[in-house]
Amino acid sequence: MEIILNYFSSFEIYIIILFVIFVGATAQSSIGIGFGIPGCIIILTDPSMIPISIVLMGTFLAFSNAFLNLKDIFVKDLLYALSGRVIGTLLSVPLITLTIGTNSFLIIFAILLLITIPLSALKWNLKANKKNIALAGTCSGFMGTLTGIGGPPMGIVYQNSERKNVVATLNMFFGLGALFSVIVLAKINLLNTTIAIKCLFLAPGLVAGIIFGRLESVKNFVKAKFKFLILAVCVISSLLVLLLAFTS
Repeated sequence: MEIILNYFSSFEIYIIILFVIFVGATAQSSIGIGFGIPGCIIILTDPSMIPISIVLMGTFLAFSNAFLNLKDIFVKDLLYALSGRVIGTLLSVPLITLTIGTNSFLIIFAILLLITIPLSALKWNLKANKKNIALAGTCSGFMGTLTGIGGPPMGIVYQNSERKNVVATLNMFFGLGALFSVIVLAKINLLNTTIAIKCLFLAPGLVAGIIFGRLESVKNFVKAKFKFLILAVCVISSLLVLLLAFTS
């Protein structure tokens, strides 16, 4: 426990973060999105971990799921999405560099979080064509690199597509996209030994979520219930982050 307290403000905070990592990993393994949600909680408990910790752990999580269903990946869609992801990631760098560690970053985080609510709640009739996929990839790259939450834009494009193919494609997209984001964030000195060790301490929650999320009964439950939970967490967290930004 003493070792953990060298990296987390309290054991209770560590348990909370460990639990939300487990929940996010379970959702990601089940439906292909959801691991950005722990960022909503972590930014309230340990802002220094955002966005790099979510992006770093998300890389491992996405790849661990993607390699199970390589044959189900829409390769052309993946390439279109990744081309957008690269652009979006690079566009986010100046904003991250200027605001990270400040109240402005908290405000931007909260605003982007609030944007995901109508995006996720509304029924969109977008076709999964190359233009929309590339645009969604760009938005995902920008939001995902800046906040660790890049799932909603891709979820909108694929909401009417075959689930098995969507999950496989999204996992590979998030794996490769997050890996590129990690490299970019490391280049601007946001990846350090402390962050890496914190992620190692959180690995049990990540691995447990990966395993748990692959159970068929869990997949059915997450698909039916998790969207409401995502929206609720986004609303509450964004308001709390704004409160934190304007009162500190």
